[in-house]
Amino acid sequence: MDLGLAERVAIVGGAGLEIGKHVAMTLASEGVKVSICARNEDGLRRAEMDVARVGTQHSVLAMPADLSEPRDIRRVVRDTINRFGKLDILVVRSGQSARPSISDIDDNEMTEEVEKNLLSAVRLTREVIPYMKQEHWGRIINLELSSTRHIADGLNQASARQLYLIGYFKSLAQELAPFNITVNSLLTGALDTEELKDFLKTRAESENQDYVELSKRTTKRVPMKRLGRPEEIGDMVAFLASDRAGYLTGAAISVDGGQSH
Repeated sequence: MDLGLAERVAIVGGAGLEIGKHVAMTLASEGVKVSICARNEDGLRRAEMDVARVGTQHSVLAMPADLSEPRDIRRVVRDTINRFGKLDILVVRSGQSARPSISDIDDNEMTEEVEKNLLSAVRLTREVIPYMKQEHWGRIINLELSSTRHIADGLNQASARQLYLIGYFKSLAQELAPFNITVNSLLTGALDTEELKDFLKTRAESENQDYVELSKRTTKRVPMKRLGRPEEIGDMVAFLASDRAGYLTGAAISVDGGQSH
């Protein structure tokens, strides 16, 4: 299916990890010019090669950046505009903080969580909106975990922060709808990524559990009895970025194999 995305321009955050990389690859395969950014430069360079492989070397711009830093946000947006001339699509993915309890969280830890994983998404979104308004067209897609609807084990702190972002993007959708800019959140479940494996290994060690058994239980909890594939998230993002989803805004869509209750 041709989604009509050729020559659109996107920024994809968190592209040094598998989900962000596969989102960028899917968009590039549809003809989108993609700016990718990540703190992890090694992962970013690998993603750059993979995105260029499905698109072209000239249609990908890779920038090491810490999106919790306002100056890096401004640089990423400025360099994207300078390279491609416009900006149509923003894919936001904030980090995940693994913390089993929030009842004893101190002010410094909460401030770090807000600055790093909440305000980064808000600031980046705020920076791109004027360019989308200028074109009277835009797509803002927020990637979160489906734990916003059911608190996932070990992710209490992340879930609390994600609930704010879901509300923020839903409110933003109301404000931007008259400018033909849609804003949606995509809530992902357990995905077959190195990120999930690292999380489960850390949890197994901290709780003295067997990693293999913990992995099996994680898969069994998914009604479809399998982990999701990063490519499936990329496909959903491409659909939301297209004109075929032009009447869909303010939604929080679960792509989690039925995990949400």
